[in-house]
Amino acid sequence: MKKFKTLILLMSSAFFFFTNQNVQSQDFGADVVSSYVWRGTQFGQGMHIQPWMTVGGGGFEGGIWGSFPTTAAGGGDELDLYVAYDFGPLAITITNYTFPDGTGNYGDGSGLFEGDMEIALSTELGGVSLLGGYFPDLEALYIEAGFPLGPVDFAIGYGSDGKDAFYAGGDSGIVNLSFGGSKDIKITDDYSLPVFGSFIYNPDADAAFLVFGASF
Repeated sequence: MKKFKTLILLMSSAFFFFTNQNVQSQDFGADVVSSYVWRGTQFGQGMHIQPWMTVGGGGFEGGIWGSFPTTAAGGGDELDLYVAYDFGPLAITITNYTFPDGTGNYGDGSGLFEGDMEIALSTELGGVSLLGGYFPDLEALYIEAGFPLGPVDFAIGYGSDGKDAFYAGGDSGIVNLSFGGSKDIKITDDYSLPVFGSFIYNPDADAAFLVFGASF
């Protein structure tokens, strides 16, 4: 019930912003990835399609993001709602993470509006992007710093579990070291396909992943 009330407050805030300023943009698209790896942990198996939709204006953005395996045995279905506001030097994002089954149903008693809530702050200082996210109910903290190393994008993420095993098996430590890049593949004179790739290593779990993706 606490999570549900929090989400109601979120949506009320979103409604306030939308009715008091013009919605200036809307967008949608999808990524296709060879595997779904989030903050050093793999969800499901095999290729995933990750569609998204956003609306925004005046520094405010609301959106829906999902990840769905391309095979029934893949697992790792996810559907998230979020609202964000960019104050300029600092942005805040509140996300409601939910995990329906392969048919889109929620069978564990927690539906679309009763997921795991995260409050995240992000900023950029001297070319270094910084992210801090906290799940109040799960007592899980994640901190990440990202910056370019020549032509390669590098990120390092630290996870700390205060209540249950979440990022680091109930403890804390470095859970995400990633090296990646992106480029555009020319298809026609008027269209190029954006593609990206990442090597991800989780020292805490001693797990490694190589991910390729394309954006549409």
